[in-house]
Amino acid sequence: MSRARTPVDAGYTMIEMIVTIALAGTLMAIAVSGWQGWARASEQDGFLTELRAEMRQAQQRAVTTGSSVCVRFDAAAETYTVLDGRCDVATTVLQQPRSAPSGVDLDAPVFQHGTDHTEPGVTFTSRGTATPGHLYVQRDGGPRTKLKVEGLTGRVSTS
Repeated sequence: MSRARTPVDAGYTMIEMIVTIALAGTLMAIAVSGWQGWARASEQDGFLTELRAEMRQAQQRAVTTGSSVCVRFDAAAETYTVLDGRCDVATTVLQQPRSAPSGVDLDAPVFQHGTDHTEPGVTFTSRGTATPGHLYVQRDGGPRTKLKVEGLTGRVSTS
């Protein structure tokens, strides 16, 4: 025969409560660490999207104004600047330097200007073409993403 439960016996045991709290704590710790990684990756993706948009805008400006526009990268300072004219001679600033977010690095900007000359910036011409090249964007401890500019079309893509 089983004994009937009295109102004093109703509820959870101490062991059940401890196990529940331990499981909840473990799940929260996993969620927080996963969220931090997602936030860092999202920051890099957001910067890449912004940079691609700025470069497309520079290309459109070159076509509409009928003169070249340069987007020059400074890997040491982690910034890029939009200038009026070709990258090898441009001095008029169209847009003040913009910085990459903290922890996001701009690496190895190399764009081909002529057969034997490279610059750390891309020049968009009035015909919509560009100086071909690439640069890498990487957040601390994250994957390295290549931002590539095609010469004939001026298309900006990532891989």
